[in-house]
Amino acid sequence: MRVTFRTAYGGSDYLEITSSQAARARQQMMSGKRVEKASDDPASMQRAVEGRAEMRTLETYQRTADTAMSKLSALDTTLSGMVDKLDQAKVALLSARGTVVTAAQREAAAQALEGIRDSLAADLNTSLRGVYVFGGGQATTAPYARIAGAWTYQGDHTPVSVDVGPGQAVDVALDGQSLAQGADATNILDELETLIVAVRANDAPGMTTGSAAIDRAFQRATRTQTGIGVDQQTITEGESQLAATHLAVKTRVSKDEDADLAMAISEMNRADTAYRAALGAIGTASRTSLLDYLR
Repeated sequence: MRVTFRTAYGGSDYLEITSSQAARARQQMMSGKRVEKASDDPASMQRAVEGRAEMRTLETYQRTADTAMSKLSALDTTLSGMVDKLDQAKVALLSARGTVVTAAQREAAAQALEGIRDSLAADLNTSLRGVYVFGGGQATTAPYARIAGAWTYQGDHTPVSVDVGPGQAVDVALDGQSLAQGADATNILDELETLIVAVRANDAPGMTTGSAAIDRAFQRATRTQTGIGVDQQTITEGESQLAATHLAVKTRVSKDEDADLAMAISEMNRADTAYRAALGAIGTASRTSLLDYLR
């Protein structure tokens, strides 16, 4: 009798083991995951947690890079417009110079310069989603305003930068005074105001001074635009690296977490076969009587 009880008892344990194995294999097939909790595989779970944290960091960089690229594209477009307008200012000024130029021609040039001045002021006050991009850290205040007859910078001198990758940052809001004035004593808007007066008065020295100021503003704008282009290239190259790194980390996490479906199916079939065999063995053992042992 003791033999029969031990057989049945051992068979019950084996039934429980094989049932558990089959259930786990079935769960892996349904979820596609080999590791769902720390007890499944502590080391793999730890690596997966660390990998997912790294992926979230990389995704944050990717989102920031996308936003920064949009802002830089807008800055580049604005600066291109400013360069064109400064070039137009040179053309307008040229039309006002010379001994054969009439007062009407000078007036037309002066009016063209007034339009260019106003357009440049609007460019310097460009905002994206309510943020002034040429105000430095003063995001909600228009960078330039005409106060008491003079164009006054109301921003600050701190460019706003964002991280677009590990150890990589780009400026998305610029110091407008460095662009409009640089090392000059007066910003380009006030220089144009003075130049307009000189054109109407046919003041040749004044027009020469104004022409030089336009040249310097042109150089500042093109230099700033070049810097924007460099930052755009940095983001483009960085995004490729971020995407490659993200894929590598995702693949590593998948190896730790995801189930091998072929192996899971095989394991479930094996466990199911073992379960049925154990169940059959227990059933056979339970039909054995005391008389069978006395024969």
